Amino acid sequence: MFWKTYRDCSNKLPKNIATVFNLREVDGVESKEICALLNISENNLWVMLHRARAALRRCLETNWFGKEAVAK
Repeated sequence: MFWKTYRDCSNKLPKNIATVFNLREVDGVESKEICALLNISENNLWVMLHRARAALRRCLETNWFGKEAVAK
């Protein structure tokens, strides 16, 4: 159930932000490799990861940890 909720939340992210987050946090790809692969700066990577974490946190708090989710 968690992974379904995670996928639903991840699908709400802009595609490039979801890609960066999944490569780094789910697949464990090193930051420098992601930057080279996607042709982005390291600063851009960290901004995208911050935005992804913030959006996923809000979504998961509502849909996984929230009172409404517990009642489901």
